[in-house]
Amino acid sequence: MSLLDLDPRSLVVLHLVERTGSLSAAARELGWTHPAVSQHIRRLERAAGCVLVERHGRGVRLTAAGVVLARHASVVAATLTAARDGLPDLARGHVPRLRVAAFPTACATLLVDAVAALADADLRVEVRQAEPPEALAALEDGAVDVAITFHDAPPRGAGVTVLGRDTAVVALPAAHVPAGQDVVAVQDLGSTPVLAGCPVCQERFLRHCARESFRPVLHHQVTDDYVLMQAMVAAGQGVAVLPDLALAAHRRDDITTLPLDPPLDREIAVSLPVGRAGSPAAGRLLDELTRLAPAVLAPRPTSPGGEPAMRSPRPAPG
Repeated sequence: MSLLDLDPRSLVVLHLVERTGSLSAAARELGWTHPAVSQHIRRLERAAGCVLVERHGRGVRLTAAGVVLARHASVVAATLTAARDGLPDLARGHVPRLRVAAFPTACATLLVDAVAALADADLRVEVRQAEPPEALAALEDGAVDVAITFHDAPPRGAGVTVLGRDTAVVALPAAHVPAGQDVVAVQDLGSTPVLAGCPVCQERFLRHCARESFRPVLHHQVTDDYVLMQAMVAAGQGVAVLPDLALAAHRRDDITTLPLDPPLDREIAVSLPVGRAGSPAAGRLLDELTRLAPAVLAPRPTSPGGEPAMRSPRPAPG
C-alpha cells in the first residue's frame, strides 16, 4: 500500500464517522451527501485491505482495524484544523495565535500570570474556559494548542506535564469556627449544606465522601463562581469545599479555611499536542506555567527514584 493510498480526506471522514457514530451525521457535519461519505469509507477500506466500519444498531461502529486507523485519522484532522485556523491570520499579516483551554481557577491564577509574562512576545493568546474533558477534546480536535486540566491522579503520557498538586479546603464563616479546631472531617459536615463547585467538582467530592461511607448534603445551587461561593459562606448559607488555587485568586476576610480530612487533592497538568506539530509559543507558555506553579501549588509528584516527574518535550515548531 502506497502512502498516498491513505487519502487525508478519507481519513478525516473516518474520524468524523467515529466521533458522530453514523455516516449520515458525518455527512451533515461535512455538508456532503451520504453516498459521498460512503464512497470515502469504501475507498479507505480498499486501501487498508480490511473492513473499517460495520453496522451497529441504528448507526455504525468502527472495527478493531478502524479504531487503530481512526487514532491516526484524528491527528490528521487536528493538524488540518490547526492549519486552516492559522492561515487567515498569517495571510492578513496578523500576529500568530496561541489557543488555550483551561478550567476557571487556572484561568484566574496561573494562566493570567503566565500570559502577562509573555506580553513582550509577538503573540495573541486566546483563552477559553473549559472543564478538563472539554479542554482535552478540544486539544485532540486541534481547536486549541494547550489544555490545562485537573485530575484525581497524576496523568501520564506524551505531551503531559504535571505542574503540581492543588488541595481542597473547607471554607466556613469566620465567626462560627470553634476555638482550637484545625481540621474538618468529612463526617463533621453532617447535614450542613455544602457548596462543592461545578458538576465535575461535585462528582469528585461525592466520590471522596463515599470512600468514607458518608453522603453529604449538597447545596441546591451549583456554581463554579468561587467569589459567589465565599459570599454565600459568609452569609451563613452553608460551607464550601474550595481548591487552594481558587483562594489564590480571591479570598474574603470574613471566612476561615481549614483542611479537609481525609485530604482531597487534584493534580494540575498541562497537555500539548501529540503526533502533530504544535505551536512554538506553547513551549514558552509551558515554561512560564512551570515557573509560576510552585507559588500556588504543592510540589509535583516524584518518580520512584525520588526525581521530579519528567516533563514531556516541547512541541516541534510548525
